[in-house]
Amino acid sequence: MSGHAALLPPFVHLIEQVISIQVDPASIGEDTTIAADLMIDSISLVSLVALSEERFGVDLSAHADAIADIRTVGDALALIAAAQAANAAGTPA
Repeated sequence: MSGHAALLPPFVHLIEQVISIQVDPASIGEDTTIAADLMIDSISLVSLVALSEERFGVDLSAHADAIADIRTVGDALALIAAAQAANAAGTPA
């Protein structure tokens, strides 16, 4: 597991808010695919991004290309972690 371990549980909670299928939260890890495993479509991904911005105190609006490239939970966590690090450094991500 990468350095995103602290982000995973709250992110899984956000996932539960946007998916329409039943998934055991314990089965969601960084390798879980957004589309195939969680059935998150582009509209639900936009909702997940908005919830993530609110929950993690980051602005992901400048990362449209990176958001479009999100394939796994780990990809999303890496983007959130990068935005948090940029906020901590006082620079735009």
